[in-house]
Amino acid sequence: MHRSAKTLAIAAATATVLAACTGGGGEGGGTETDDAGQPSAAPVDDGSFVLGVGNDPGNLDPSMTVLSVTRTVSRLSYDTLVHQRQDGSFVSQLATDWQVGPQEIEFTLDPDVTCSDGSPLTATDVKDNLDYITDPENQSPLLGVFVPAGLTTEADDDAGTVTVTAPEPNAFLLNGFTNVFILCRSGLDDHDALAQETHGTGPWVLSEAVADDHYTYTRRADYAWGPDGTSLEGEGVPEEVVVRVIANPTTLTNLVLSGEVNAATVIGADADRLDSEGVEKIELRSPQGEFVFNQAEGQPGSDPEVRQALLQALNIEALATVATGREDAQSVGLVTTEPKPCQGDTVSGNLPTYDSAAAAAALDAAGWSAGPDGVRAKDGEPLAMTFIYPAATGDSVAAAAELVEQMWREVGADVTLQSVTSTQLNEVLFATGDWDAGWVPITVSLPSQLVPFFSGPAAPDGTNFGHLDNATYNERSTEALATGDTETACELWNEAETALISEGDVVPMFDAVAGTYLSGGTLEYPGGELDGSSLRLGQ
Repeated sequence: MHRSAKTLAIAAATATVLAACTGGGGEGGGTETDDAGQPSAAPVDDGSFVLGVGNDPGNLDPSMTVLSVTRTVSRLSYDTLVHQRQDGSFVSQLATDWQVGPQEIEFTLDPDVTCSDGSPLTATDVKDNLDYITDPENQSPLLGVFVPAGLTTEADDDAGTVTVTAPEPNAFLLNGFTNVFILCRSGLDDHDALAQETHGTGPWVLSEAVADDHYTYTRRADYAWGPDGTSLEGEGVPEEVVVRVIANPTTLTNLVLSGEVNAATVIGADADRLDSEGVEKIELRSPQGEFVFNQAEGQPGSDPEVRQALLQALNIEALATVATGREDAQSVGLVTTEPKPCQGDTVSGNLPTYDSAAAAAALDAAGWSAGPDGVRAKDGEPLAMTFIYPAATGDSVAAAAELVEQMWREVGADVTLQSVTSTQLNEVLFATGDWDAGWVPITVSLPSQLVPFFSGPAAPDGTNFGHLDNATYNERSTEALATGDTETACELWNEAETALISEGDVVPMFDAVAGTYLSGGTLEYPGGELDGSSLRLGQ
């Protein structure tokens, strides 16, 4: 297993980058907005649109990453077969028509699409893209997340059609293809070159790459196949897009305020500064306090009585308020990205009510006795909990972690807090296993994308980092994956998710409610995915 790929979806949610959050309607700072909810401004033609991100995107091969910042910049140079709008509807992109069956889709390609080198995009090119991802030897992290394992493809270059067939019915098969970037033939033939070059059909072509500093993209004047036929014509279209890598969020905030950065996602105290200045924003929501126990053999979390008692010892409402500074940040489910295919609240009523005394009594009943120092032990093993949380989420989440420590110490746990970077998270979750519980946020748009993380082979052999084995979740998710009916699938997914939460396996506690702040520019961000053809400049 390619371990560095395993954690990308997880690490993405911890980074201060645009795609770490989900797109939504803008919360205005008082200025006028257009019909799409975007701030109105006088257009500026042929300038530079500066997009600020918190992390370097690294390897730019879009078939080999689900890291949010890399997917954001990939949407500047690559297109998908179809595009999903904020209201959940699907519109054309590379495909002008698609016929959807329970486990099969036939895409008809736009015959006018060309690659940045001028060559046409063929049905065989699209097939070869999908075949590369579905080949396990290539270890693409898109396999099993956006593209189902076992997918087969057929191409007809004369008809311009590509037919994909899943091994079983799949209610969200079309949704997955809104996240699969299509490479041109030159990129398919040289994946190594894709690390620092772009070979796509998208609206912008990478012209300069300076790692950890900036990436410059030049406009394609002939581009006319964006979502629903969007072109790079009209007022406010920039001549180039510059992605600036700015790791310090305060510096990034200052650049937004000065107008040197046109768009960036900012959270915490720096976001408060921008709000106080009335800077326009698109409000974004993503999982942040996604609580998981390590249930590997010998870990305290492997005991369901311990899980329930430690959860009962936590005042989740207070944790959410401290972590986010908001009263409306408590989670209602594991999938936060709008448009969510499955609605409903799977959290309320499925967790033990906060009661520290009852939690202590439950630990007593489970055989965990308090010692002279107040720390509980059972069979000579102390109730020692290493609690991990993402370093990139800032001081407020660190303060909430300290509150977890305080609440657990009150019931007799010996707690060690560990703030982890994205790189450290990879090592802790998939190599050392040196953690007992923590906030491990995973940003996905479909419940099916969570399955590899919450079931199946456990780390280090698989992506099931918590060593979960929830029988109801396994059964319901398997049934949901096998149905082609969305309504039936969502009922099953909600039952599966409820089982995880009620048994204390995974508990979504609170969401990050951040903002993509706009300064002299506009963009569209449906479903937490940048629309690369939407960038416009104003003043």
